[in-house]
Amino acid sequence: MYLWLISLAAAGLSAVPAAAHDPCVPVGPPPIGHEYRTVTRYRTEYRTDFKEVQRTVTRQVPETVMKEVKETVMVPHWQEVTRQKTVLVPVTTLVPRQREVLHTDWVNEKRERTVMVPETRLVEKQHKVLVPGVRQELRERTVMMPGVEYQQRERAVTVVRPVTETHKRQVVTAARVAVPVCDPCTGLPSWVCQMVPQIRDICFTTTRPVAETHVEQVTVPVPTVRPEKQTVTVQVPTVREEVRTHKVPVRTVRAEKQAYTTSVPVTRKEVVTEQVPVRQMQSKVVTFKERVCEQRPEVRVRQVPVTVCRSVTEVVTERVPCRVAVCVPYQVTVCVPVICVK
Repeated sequence: MYLWLISLAAAGLSAVPAAAHDPCVPVGPPPIGHEYRTVTRYRTEYRTDFKEVQRTVTRQVPETVMKEVKETVMVPHWQEVTRQKTVLVPVTTLVPRQREVLHTDWVNEKRERTVMVPETRLVEKQHKVLVPGVRQELRERTVMMPGVEYQQRERAVTVVRPVTETHKRQVVTAARVAVPVCDPCTGLPSWVCQMVPQIRDICFTTTRPVAETHVEQVTVPVPTVRPEKQTVTVQVPTVREEVRTHKVPVRTVRAEKQAYTTSVPVTRKEVVTEQVPVRQMQSKVVTFKERVCEQRPEVRVRQVPVTVCRSVTEVVTERVPCRVAVCVPYQVTVCVPVICVK
């Protein structure tokens, strides 16, 4: 339709000059304008949807079945068998043998030896000795003698002085007041004194201590020391040398020959014949009984659990994805030709 309008507009424009020259030619279509309009269009989109489908499924279900199984087992059987074996038996025999023996004999011999004999003798020796002594000396020394010196010093003294003060306070007292009273018998009025509480001000005196500080001069004895020289006799230790003689024992040795008898060992050889036990091994056949284990085959039947798979058919509903075409509207702005009406 859009192409048709464009072709129609082109034909009208081409026909305008002809109509101007020829009055018999009919007038062409009016001019065409353009305007923008919003048009709703549709596009196809594919979406994934799920639908429920029933299917027949065959599954293998395991089952445990007891089955008889025959097996051959080797069973041990014990029996006594008489056997023989050769054993080596030790036999001891006495065999005469000779050997050399060394004997030691002791022989007395006379010998001489030199012996160092100790001797002790007294020898006079002189030596110097330091003898202690004491001598007296006069020496001077300075001694600090104690003394007392009186000095004038000031000190602060606090004195407590009583101060009298007058205070005023309110006190409740009893006052006699005349009160009119009517006599119940005669009916005549009379006056009667009655105690009535009354507040009044009284003055009282109190004493309070007041501390006063003043400075006073006092004489204070001050201990002092004074140097004093004294002459004293001092015992001074001294030593003097003396030469003294005394006898000292001196020990010496002298060589002296002595004759003595000693035993000297002498070795001699001697052949001795002895009976020596000799052990030899002799073979001997011994008969004995022994228990022999023999394996015999034996067929046994036992029940064995066997797992067997059984086919089970069942109908299952599953959700299967499928592709669905959906028309989705959307809006676009297009340029539309419009006939202009004057």
